[in-house]
Amino acid sequence: MEEQNQRLRTEKEVKKARKVYEHDNDTWWTGLSEKEREDAFYAVCKRLHQGELKDRGSYRYVLYNVFGFSLNMYVRGMDCGFMALHNAIYDDE
Repeated sequence: MEEQNQRLRTEKEVKKARKVYEHDNDTWWTGLSEKEREDAFYAVCKRLHQGELKDRGSYRYVLYNVFGFSLNMYVRGMDCGFMALHNAIYDDE
């Protein structure tokens, strides 16, 4: 019983941390100038195009090799919808 309670507390903490991160990220985004948002958009789309369409890389390949992220971005990529986007690209083959 205690193990189940601990798991539920941990799930709530993770959910809360994700919500805080999303809020902080949205605040960061709206604080950028239009030029900074344009540059960020270009940089991300350029890398997505390279990894997904040119290289036809796996989810991990795009995260680690194209974007240059470490292992800690695996779950964050799922949280922001990147894995769903990646899978949707390959579902339409």
